[in-house]
Amino acid sequence: MRRRAPTCSGSWTPERDRYTGRLSATPCLPVTDPVPDPDPRPLPPEEPGPNECCGSGCPLCVLDLYSDELQRYRKALAEWKARHPQEAS
Repeated sequence: MRRRAPTCSGSWTPERDRYTGRLSATPCLPVTDPVPDPDPRPLPPEEPGPNECCGSGCPLCVLDLYSDELQRYRKALAEWKARHPQEAS
């Protein structure tokens, strides 16, 4: 039977090996999630595919919706670049 490595409990104290009862040689370090960026760069909207517009003059055409989303994206990007001049490329 294969021995499994002791699992980390996220504490700073050594953990007891559940198979041998001995304390682990090195303490486990707490696992932390990366801190999300509080002000991420806006992402552009997804362009509709070539067959998504039916060409029948719908009141809410996907091309019109994309155009509106693109305008909002460009405005949000300009505002983001003003807040992050070092990354405005």
